[in-house]
Amino acid sequence: MRPSESNPGPNPRRFPRRTVLTAGGLILASGAGTLAAAGPATALQTTPTPAGPPDTDEALVWRARGPLAGYGIDPECDPGGTTDLPCGTEDVAITSTADYSEVTANPRGITTFVNAIGRIKFGDRTPDHRPISLATYHYAYSIRLPLVPSPSSAPHLPEQTHQMIQLWDGSSRLWNADQHTLEAATFWKLNPWDPSFGKIFAYTMVDGHLAAHDTGIVLPPDTDWHRFEVVADLARQTYVSLAVDGRWHPLTDLPLASIHHPDWGPDLTLVLTAESENAWPGTNPIVTQWTTQYRDPQLSRLRHPSAGHPSSSAVSR
Repeated sequence: MRPSESNPGPNPRRFPRRTVLTAGGLILASGAGTLAAAGPATALQTTPTPAGPPDTDEALVWRARGPLAGYGIDPECDPGGTTDLPCGTEDVAITSTADYSEVTANPRGITTFVNAIGRIKFGDRTPDHRPISLATYHYAYSIRLPLVPSPSSAPHLPEQTHQMIQLWDGSSRLWNADQHTLEAATFWKLNPWDPSFGKIFAYTMVDGHLAAHDTGIVLPPDTDWHRFEVVADLARQTYVSLAVDGRWHPLTDLPLASIHHPDWGPDLTLVLTAESENAWPGTNPIVTQWTTQYRDPQLSRLRHPSAGHPSSSAVSR
């Protein structure tokens, strides 16, 4: 049933995060170079690969047990430029307990639309004292929703969560970046009015434009902890694979997203994110806010990318 105008239901011209394009909104890509409308997905459409024994070709770069140690918080106000609602640094928050962190969009409970970007940045070198390089990186964390979003859970309504490995090479030291990022960025769609509710997408490029690739993975929202993992080959500028709860799904040769930032600096930085976005407030705006819980972030480097899917990095709790 279509939501009333007073509710933040889906709108085909309004998409959050990196997904608003100047002509026609979000491109939905069913495969690299192929355009398709979003349709109902069957859970785990791709062939998953169960996690195997520890991968000896993978070197641990960094990890934090429990909360997101070292992560800061940035607001992405009005994702996609679809509203003129007030927004600032006070509209995102990251807090931690001994066991996990909470990333919150709109903690003040005002009428706003914001993506709360929990992030940790490594400049020039990764925490294992190795230079940042065009390596194959494997980023993982555990994620939990505090409640199952539904139309009756207002104002606690999400749009989606995001996980990202981002490389910024502002001086083109490693590749001819020309002020563009490389991003392995995925999102879990959580707006209960959206027909893609529970689906997991990966941002990619199609004909030079940003697109959302339907991975075929559906994770029905619940309040359990889940392990999300993404592997990106920065040298080839492609995804390798994606995992949910240790079940691997190949994304072979899917191009990484690449975003132009002419106002960013000359630094060389590797960024990991854990993001939380409140639901689009609608044309007759209502208050929405959302908190996502995260723990056990981890970054690894594959010594031999051709080895295929890494083993699960799930931390035993």
